[in-house]
Amino acid sequence: MELKPITKARVSETVVIQLKKFIVSQKLQPGSKLPSERELVGKMEISRASVREALRILEIMGFVIAKPGKGVFVKSLTPDLLMPLSVWLPTHQDTLHDHFEARLMLEPGAAGLAALRATPRDMAGLQENERIFKERLLHQDLVGLIKADMAFHTLIGAATGNKTIKMFMETITRLLFDGWKASLRLEGRPQKTVKEHGRIIKALLNKDPGQAQEAMRRHLQKALKHLKEKGLD
Repeated sequence: MELKPITKARVSETVVIQLKKFIVSQKLQPGSKLPSERELVGKMEISRASVREALRILEIMGFVIAKPGKGVFVKSLTPDLLMPLSVWLPTHQDTLHDHFEARLMLEPGAAGLAALRATPRDMAGLQENERIFKERLLHQDLVGLIKADMAFHTLIGAATGNKTIKMFMETITRLLFDGWKASLRLEGRPQKTVKEHGRIIKALLNKDPGQAQEAMRRHLQKALKHLKEKGLD
C-alpha cells in the first residue's frame, strides 16, 4: 500500500485508518520504525498537527509507541484497547500500581494549589474539557475519553502556576498513561469520572484547597478501587 494525500474532512481519523493499513500492508512487525513526521506530512499532504494527532491516537490504542528523539515504532499488531481487560490487566500490574501511587502523591496537592491559583482562563479550559468529555461519552468514543481525561489532569497541573508540576503532569500524560487506558474501560467508570471531575471543578471555583485536594484524592482512589474489583492485585 502506498501512502497518499488525505482529502477527507476529519483528517486525523483518516490518517489513523491509512496508517493502520500501511502497517499491515507493509507487514511491519513490533519494533519497526514508521516514517518520520516530515515524511508523513509530505506524502499525505497534511499538516504536522494532523499527523501528530493521528500518531497520538494510535499510541493510545496501543498500535505504536513514541520514543523521544528516536521516532515512532510499531508496538503491537494486537493493540491494548482491543484486548479484553481481563487479559490485559495481569500483564500491567506493576505499571498500574506505580502509576496510581505516583499520582496519589502528586495530584491531590496539585489540586489544592490550583484552587488557590487558578485563573479565569484556567477555569474556562477545565469547563470546556468537561463539555468535551461529556460529548465523547455520548458518542462512546473511548480514545476521545482517554484523551479528554488526560487533558483534564494536565490542565490541573497547569492551573497550579508551578512550572515543575506542570512538566510532571505533561510527562505522565505523554508517556505513562496506562492508568487512564485501564480505568476508563471499566463499565460505568466514565460516568463516574464525569461526576468526580465536576466535584474537583466546583472546589476550584470555590477556591477551597482542602475540598479540591480531597476531591482529587477520592477520584484517584475510586478509579484504583474499581480496577482492583476487576482483577488488579
